[in-house]
Amino acid sequence: MADKFEDRIALAEKIDFDLLQHLSRMPRRQQRMALLLLLAVENLLYEMMRERRHDPSE
Repeated sequence: MADKFEDRIALAEKIDFDLLQHLSRMPRRQQRMALLLLLAVENLLYEMMRERRHDPSE
């Protein structure tokens, strides 16, 4: 579990500063929508990685 947490921290540290600046200038509603989209993408990628690890055909 700690490994997953450390991976998320490492990913968060790679976020581009310009992207954060752009998001900070967006209206709150759009910020929330962007955050929800990013969370959904993160969850999909996590599930894909988990399936790949458990796939016996590889």
